[in-house]
Amino acid sequence: MTMDTGDKTAADWQDREAPLKRERDASIGDAALYDLGRVRRRLDELAAKARWDASDTADFDCMHYLGDAALETAGQTLGMQQGQTVVDVGSGFSATGRYLHRKYGVHVTGVELQPEVHELADVINQRNGLAGSVRSINVDFNKASLGAPVDYIVSFLCILHIPDRDALFRKAAETLKLGGRIYIEDYFARTTPLSRRTRDQLRDTVCCPYLPSREQYMCDLSSAGFRDVRFDDVTGEWAEFVHERAVRCRQEGTTTIEAPLAFFYDTVDALFASGQLGGARITATKG
Repeated sequence: MTMDTGDKTAADWQDREAPLKRERDASIGDAALYDLGRVRRRLDELAAKARWDASDTADFDCMHYLGDAALETAGQTLGMQQGQTVVDVGSGFSATGRYLHRKYGVHVTGVELQPEVHELADVINQRNGLAGSVRSINVDFNKASLGAPVDYIVSFLCILHIPDRDALFRKAAETLKLGGRIYIEDYFARTTPLSRRTRDQLRDTVCCPYLPSREQYMCDLSSAGFRDVRFDDVTGEWAEFVHERAVRCRQEGTTTIEAPLAFFYDTVDALFASGQLGGARITATKG
């Protein structure tokens, strides 16, 4: 029996170009978190209700950690004010945009790559009466035409799915006004190289094909034209959150339909418990 040291494979995997060539990489739409069956069942239950509110879709539309507290941290950190403009990269069901608009009065454009998720976000925005202030567009962010530069960009647990950070952060800088700020919550590699098991779990279950270190993440932002890059390690908070989530899911029991989601939760819990996966809250200013 031989032990995999991970040296060569890890180096290949950490190369951001390598994931682009992997035809076997899982699509983000295959992740259990994006199982739309449970979403549609909930929306069917709401069909007869004339006006929806945040609580109606809260059991599925929050796709980041720590719920509204995370969004409050973003709004306060950036100093959002009435009438300002925000782009949400990887907006999912637009829950982030709806919260930020209700709380701060900002106008939010959510950029969502998956067409079915975008369509459902549109429905939820309309049924909440917010379609005029919170919109979802179905496009690859790197190819999006977003009009006038915006005050802020936010992104919660999305960038981990995107290996080409150079193009992504250059596009982000182009999208912001001079002095505009970006707020990111994302994964990073606490140890390098990552073990083969960790790499496989990230790629195949989490759809995370590339994971930079703290230093590389900050360097990528600086190289794209951002200054005042701040990187706060929130691994402890996130590890506790994902562990409690996984335990709660197991205690509540799972149906055959929900089993993939439970597996996803258990995998993420194990990744944080391994000490190799970290969580970060990152801010930077367009220079």
